[in-house]
Amino acid sequence: MFYSSIAQNYNYIFPKNRKQLSFIKSIVENRSLNKILDVGSATGNLTSLLKELSDNVYGIELDSELISIAKKSVDASFFKLNMLDLESKFTHDSFSLVVSFGNTLVHLGTLEEVKKYFISIFNILETDGYFITQIINYDRVENENIKSLPTIENEKIKFVRDYSLVDEGRFVNFETELTIKEENRKVNGKIKLLTLKKREIENLLLDVGFTNIKFYGDFNGGELKPFSVPLIFSCKKINKRESNV
Repeated sequence: MFYSSIAQNYNYIFPKNRKQLSFIKSIVENRSLNKILDVGSATGNLTSLLKELSDNVYGIELDSELISIAKKSVDASFFKLNMLDLESKFTHDSFSLVVSFGNTLVHLGTLEEVKKYFISIFNILETDGYFITQIINYDRVENENIKSLPTIENEKIKFVRDYSLVDEGRFVNFETELTIKEENRKVNGKIKLLTLKKREIENLLLDVGFTNIKFYGDFNGGELKPFSVPLIFSCKKINKRESNV
């Protein structure tokens, strides 16, 4: 799989980021959180930060190697699980917070799958539970015909990320080149991602029954702007979902 090829160097590419925790705290404020779910938990960097908010933190991930790394370093419960199968593992009304950072959402293949996933999140959240997600701002990618994301480089690695829109802009081919400096070795990868737009996200969240929907352009809580690189949204489950929605 795509992520297995970079698993051993994942933490050099995407190190732990305490700004993410500060941002989450600003959304949930002083609410006491019971159970938290990290969707697309990778090596557990965010999961470990979420442990500061609750003792009951769970992570789901599809890549076995990433899960193995997470289990060795983070005291949380990790499961190999597709994000569309949440209700096969978790009971309804059981989580205070569901978080998904790192562009996980756009690994789904259709808007129908995104809606199905949102419904599952709604169902496993308790009343007044929060759902917070970060992806790339694909409105910007399409409007500006973005060909690459900023290169990530440090003393250990160089990670080049190229984009090319395909299928009339509905998807993007995400091609990467990871240089492992100590080994003087390059690892190439490619994966197809859904170009999910702000309006589509908002409409689907409203259809499912989420409220208090807000969009941000960075983890400082800044406004989402046309040139923002990430797109972050937060929302809440206030009432039970109507069965005919």
